[in-house]
Amino acid sequence: MNLLTAVLLWLLVLALLAHLLRRLPWLPGLVVAVGLVVLAWFLWRAPHGGETTWLGRTLNVDRTATLWGFRLHLNTATRAPALLLLGWGALFALAGAWTRSDRALFPSIPLILMALLLTLSSTPLLTAPLWLVVAVIFMAFAAQGTTPRLARGALRILLVPTLAFPVFLFASWTIGQPDLSVRDPALWVLGWRALFVALILLLTPVPLHGWIVSLGEHAPPLAAAFVVGTWQITTYALVRRILLAYPLIAEFADPARWLPWLAIIQMVWAGLFAASARRLGQLWGYLLLWDYGASLLLWSLSGEFGVDAMLGMLLARPLVLVMTAAGYQALAERFGDNAGYTALHGVGERLPTAGVALAGGGLFLLGWPLGALFPARMAMLRLAATGNNVAFLGAMLALFLATVGLARLMPHLQRPLRDRSMPREADGLGWLIWPLLLAGLLIALNPAVFDSLIQTLALWLVQV
Repeated sequence: MNLLTAVLLWLLVLALLAHLLRRLPWLPGLVVAVGLVVLAWFLWRAPHGGETTWLGRTLNVDRTATLWGFRLHLNTATRAPALLLLGWGALFALAGAWTRSDRALFPSIPLILMALLLTLSSTPLLTAPLWLVVAVIFMAFAAQGTTPRLARGALRILLVPTLAFPVFLFASWTIGQPDLSVRDPALWVLGWRALFVALILLLTPVPLHGWIVSLGEHAPPLAAAFVVGTWQITTYALVRRILLAYPLIAEFADPARWLPWLAIIQMVWAGLFAASARRLGQLWGYLLLWDYGASLLLWSLSGEFGVDAMLGMLLARPLVLVMTAAGYQALAERFGDNAGYTALHGVGERLPTAGVALAGGGLFLLGWPLGALFPARMAMLRLAATGNNVAFLGAMLALFLATVGLARLMPHLQRPLRDRSMPREADGLGWLIWPLLLAGLLIALNPAVFDSLIQTLALWLVQV
């Protein structure tokens, strides 16, 4: 048996266990979280060649798996994003169990991770988006949940990979025929331009951003954050590998030119609509979109030398997302999904931890001091200030607009209590939020805490 097959089987077993235990209040999430931690520890310790042993079975690390005619290999470069994905999955499963999130999330997490690992392990590289189509189908189940809600978020998530996959197939067919550049130069150039379009589609710029905002409005908060975050980890790793494997694309569209513009437009767009939001779900959706654009901007400004910065950001990011999502979920359970600001009465008195988590988490997501993402956001702004004045001004404008959106929410969190029968928030919420706040503070004050882990992951990621 090869390494990838063992990993996929382990994830499948976790999904089945979570499904069988789905009616229990916290056990499915705990099982998934522990199982993903065990798998991540095994991948961290496993050798990068030869053979290893797990659960009494001998695994061949170098051997390529075959599934439906596709070749798959979990190599060293793939392990870095794989470990990030497993870590995100464990944290979100544990947070979902603690806050009693929608039970559809727990079996969906291992299935989503299975499809994303297949995406990252796929060879040839340009066929990888096929597995993204499979991944978003599982993501749609998590986004829809088990309670009645609009299916807009779950359906819109299917759009991007469905559009991108045939474009990737055409690019793969043309680029895979080197003699085509002589026989039909126009078709050869069209293939490279198709690859550029496919990469743009994967990065979901404005106006293809609607699925992120719809998830914020209509999906369970933890599911929305997990889906958007893991999608970006996967597309970052995949697009990065494609750009390195096909450097000729720079002759048709230089990434150093178009990536910053994609990011800035996305951030400003998100900030503008966050500033005018009147509902919690709208604000949450545009904060997710802002965060997505900020991650793209950091990558575009730091380039190939910014792997460490990107990994540090991706390690700190789930702490802030979980805190914000948990606060929003507590408010949504009390006031309804995507509740209007004017409906928020008594939050400061009866739901103080949830209000702090939502407002504080939103500010930390934007990179305000004392939050886990403060070092990453400062690095982004410094890079923009020294090398790209337009990007710096755009980022500052987007930051100002998004902050205005959060500032408009805060007075509503202090509205007086109307219904004296409103129960207080669950005591357990504080046991999730305050450790996350403390962890974020420690990272903000000591960004080097993850240095050894980041350096190891970066060393793996840059290997071709």
